Amino acid sequence: MPSALHSRFVPLDEYFTLDTEGTAERWEWRNGEVFCMTGAQPEHNLICINVGAELRTRLRGSGCLTFTSDQRVKVRAGSPYLYPDLSVACAPQYVTINGLRTLLNPVLIVEVLSPSTAQDDQGSKFMQYQSIDSLAGYLLVDSTAVAVRHFRKEGEVWVPRLYERAGEAVELPEIGIAVPLAEVYLDTGLL
Repeated sequence: MPSALHSRFVPLDEYFTLDTEGTAERWEWRNGEVFCMTGAQPEHNLICINVGAELRTRLRGSGCLTFTSDQRVKVRAGSPYLYPDLSVACAPQYVTINGLRTLLNPVLIVEVLSPSTAQDDQGSKFMQYQSIDSLAGYLLVDSTAVAVRHFRKEGEVWVPRLYERAGEAVELPEIGIAVPLAEVYLDTGLL
């Protein structure tokens, strides 16, 4: 759950002194406010591991890499530096700022929803992520119930699809794989 560091505007150069290589905390810069990304519930963590493992396994040898929540992503609009729960990039490109390589071209971003972050992940963050030219898919995974929403970019429109049945597999055509809901929610007690 993010918590605000300052109530005043924080310039980018000051943000970069906080969010550098070797620091224990991860900081997001959103429209001049800096947020420390803090701990999550066990279900959230299990879902992140499950989805990350499935993406990594299914993409092995494809040239596409799966990144965890420690990978900073640059967006073009609004908040330029965010940490999604998971991201996938094919032929990843980076910019290095204060020793920390920031991903420029994710094709898929995954956010695991919790009560404290759901509104932001479904609203302002999704709007900001849409400004990334390479982004073709956005996956929202509920951590309190079996529900996965996949938004796929078709032309200039983001088309949603909801997955809620245990026997379904989440189709991710932007990276050419499908992930069974049973694997997404493995060991969470939600199935």
